[in-house]
Amino acid sequence: MSSQYSEIKMNGAFLSVYETSDGALTCKKLQNRSPRLTSFKEISIATGLEHGAFYRPLAEWVAPVKQWIKERHR
Repeated sequence: MSSQYSEIKMNGAFLSVYETSDGALTCKKLQNRSPRLTSFKEISIATGLEHGAFYRPLAEWVAPVKQWIKERHR
């Protein structure tokens, strides 16, 4: 994560999905500086498509996002 975003903090429930071949990787630093998170879940996918993995609704990321939403609304 770029230093220009180093002051961003999140609130509430947070789901991070990242592609292992992309340079961005984890949101753990964001989690650590966001004391008002009610939940944090991080999922890695490995399609080899870098950022392109999120250009289309691939099952690798859509299925976990749908599951997370379903769990949050029980």
